[in-house]
Amino acid sequence: MGKRMFYVLKMILQTPNKAITALEIQEALMKQDMKIDIKTVYSCIKQINDFFNGWIGRDLIISYHKLGYRIDEDIFEDGELQFLLDQIAFHQDLNREDQQHLQKKLLTLSSFHQQKRLVLFQPSERQHSFSLFINLTVIMKAIEHQKAISFQYIDYDIQNHHFIEVASQRGNKDDQYIVSPYSLTSQNNHYYMIAYNEKHPQQLTNYRIDRMRAIQTLNKGYINVQEQFDIQNEIEKMMNMFISHHRDTLVIECDYKQLREMVSRFGLNMRVQRLYQERLLLTIEDVSISEGLIGWIMMMQTQIKVISPQYLHDDIKSRIKAMHNLYQDML
Repeated sequence: MGKRMFYVLKMILQTPNKAITALEIQEALMKQDMKIDIKTVYSCIKQINDFFNGWIGRDLIISYHKLGYRIDEDIFEDGELQFLLDQIAFHQDLNREDQQHLQKKLLTLSSFHQQKRLVLFQPSERQHSFSLFINLTVIMKAIEHQKAISFQYIDYDIQNHHFIEVASQRGNKDDQYIVSPYSLTSQNNHYYMIAYNEKHPQQLTNYRIDRMRAIQTLNKGYINVQEQFDIQNEIEKMMNMFISHHRDTLVIECDYKQLREMVSRFGLNMRVQRLYQERLLLTIEDVSISEGLIGWIMMMQTQIKVISPQYLHDDIKSRIKAMHNLYQDML
């Protein structure tokens, strides 16, 4: 898309009026020292629509008799763009600068009227000493070109009652980790790099990308032993670190008012029995018995009670007793 086409599109996207005429577009561009005649405006609009017909299968700019040009249907549906902007705004590993940069790029494809309908959330400021985008870009290019990388991997310490980042000294050369990156994966809203490190020759290692600093591509030292490992299996093994392999039938008693929460957690495939005083008995099959499940059950406090399996019932009972003992001296 040429410069003139871009500015014509920009004028139509950004107009706060119902429509904008070709003459108004020409006059606005002339004020920006861009020489353009009326026929060129018409030609640019046709080329823009040809471009978007090839991309999204329809004209973007619609002509209305005596009104001019406007965009009736944006490139993104309102819900699509709202979802993308929210994912950027609330991603825990993005600093504010990266968030704003990416949101601004997306909004250049959005009309003035669509932007008025959007809700632009402003989450709390995140103080990150790295750019997730830069980290990802360097690693992805290194994977493509089979280049080794070096980086620091952070730990934390306490200084003057505050947490501070410190470089781990468990690298290949003190604080320098040197690895051959093979793949990326994502888990729990964090990105991970799967790589080979000579320090651990019998296995692949994974590194959380938001904990990597000062990443540099190296011109030598790349070791390609991918054929010795099942990369997909290594990724699955890493992901399974967060997921319990043990599954069982879960029977719980809960308040009726928590029914929506139960459906959100386990879906509709539950057996339900009414008990007494607005209490329900739920039976859910094939549930992963994990620390996450136990934490959720304890968070629900008296609104939920595990009936079976018995070992889970006993485990939670033991944890509650341990918590009671922890605070015993305060009672």
